[in-house]
Amino acid sequence: MHLERNKSDKKDAKRIYEYGCDREPEKYTMPDSSYFECRSLNNSIHDLTKEITKFSNQIHSLKKCPFNAKKIEKSFLKIIKLLKEEKSKLELELHTKLVEWDEETLHLISSVKGIGKRSAAELMVYTQSFKDMESYKQLISYAGLSPTEYRSGSSIRGRVRICKQGGKQLRNMLYMCALNAKKSNGYCRALYDRLVEKGKNKKAALIAVCNKLLKLVFGVVKNKTFYHENFVVKID
Repeated sequence: MHLERNKSDKKDAKRIYEYGCDREPEKYTMPDSSYFECRSLNNSIHDLTKEITKFSNQIHSLKKCPFNAKKIEKSFLKIIKLLKEEKSKLELELHTKLVEWDEETLHLISSVKGIGKRSAAELMVYTQSFKDMESYKQLISYAGLSPTEYRSGSSIRGRVRICKQGGKQLRNMLYMCALNAKKSNGYCRALYDRLVEKGKNKKAALIAVCNKLLKLVFGVVKNKTFYHENFVVKID
């Protein structure tokens, strides 16, 4: 920031003003209330999932204790049951809100084999129903799945990795989708098998499947066409 030694609100405002004059970014538009409702519900579901995982891990630890912890375990099981019930209610409410917000996009995303209800909801919320998404590369980058390299001269040769500058929750969910898609989705299965046969690491092959899923999702949403596994392009 121009090698400034001091920091103040006035200096920050000046640099932001200079950035706006130099880059001329697009004006920000506030999302509608439906988006904020869906995002709030989606975040609450994530919080409940973390709590369920936490208590499940504690039960696992209690089973390894040298003393009798049946009462504690029973109490935790009741909490987990209650949390799962509340999570199911929120998932149902989220689905209803997503249908009210953009039913067409939700059905298009869900048509892709390997993308479940939670993943479709995550994609819609994270991308604001694919607002301002102009290419699949932009979507992949937004999710933090684009490749990045660390290289300088002939001595520094870092491995190519994904940048991870994006939605961690979305990446985690897409990874689980990839595990399913490499079995149920023909395109993804062919891609995974081809990369593994070439000697690619299985985890790297799964990341490629994640990118493939995002390409398929972007394609069906932008073309407003439901996913067809035997889709063929006719050339006149």
